[in-house]
Amino acid sequence: MKSIKQKLHRAIKRSQAAYNLYTPDKKYYQALRIKLANEKVYELLEVFLYECDEKEVDLIHQYLFHLEDWFHQFETLEKKLIDLEAEFVFNRFDESPEFPESILKSL
Repeated sequence: MKSIKQKLHRAIKRSQAAYNLYTPDKKYYQALRIKLANEKVYELLEVFLYECDEKEVDLIHQYLFHLEDWFHQFETLEKKLIDLEAEFVFNRFDESPEFPESILKSL
């Protein structure tokens, strides 16, 4: 059985792979892949938050808040669309936490 860290590592890699497929064209159907991957990452992060070392808590909080803001923005943009191939471009809110680049190194 895989540890929570291993599962989280794989889920984050999946999210990054989905993002890499999205970036050239930025279509809605491609963004949906990111959403599904990010939902799994979020679910695993919530479990890991209660198992991780104290020194990892802030990083996990940052990632959770980053994803929460991302989900809210996704839902807002999604309400305006009806076509799977429509352009779907969004930028991180100015005050929103950035993706924690060091997360994979800490797992």
